[in-house]
Amino acid sequence: METASAIKLVGEVGYKPGWEFIARDYSHRCEGAIVVRVYYPTRNSNRDHANAGYPDEVTVPVDFPLVVADYTDEDLYAALLRVIMKIEEHEAREFLRVHPTGWAPFHPHRTTGMQRWADRTGRDVLADLQFGIA
Repeated sequence: METASAIKLVGEVGYKPGWEFIARDYSHRCEGAIVVRVYYPTRNSNRDHANAGYPDEVTVPVDFPLVVADYTDEDLYAALLRVIMKIEEHEAREFLRVHPTGWAPFHPHRTTGMQRWADRTGRDVLADLQFGIA
């Protein structure tokens, strides 16, 4: 697939209300690559906001590089769904809390949470650092 075609197709994708997908060409760094930026609404998941019911809504941008050179349309949509699933998993790990302390055992922004999750999934601890890099 040409990067221009992939960019156009990404722009036509919808998911949940408030989610937006924007792609840009990244072939200057890697042949046949794009970067997909996903904007999605969530709540401020800081521990001190947990007892108040997470009152503050924020919109988060996250970048994911994709090499689309050998993709079909369906390959692109499957890759986007994998991106969505990574985001949803990331958010779930932030919001899973143990009361009354508000401890988040698998928090993806804490080294201990990253390691606990990696130990259970077999994923590289550094996978959590992908968020925001591209």
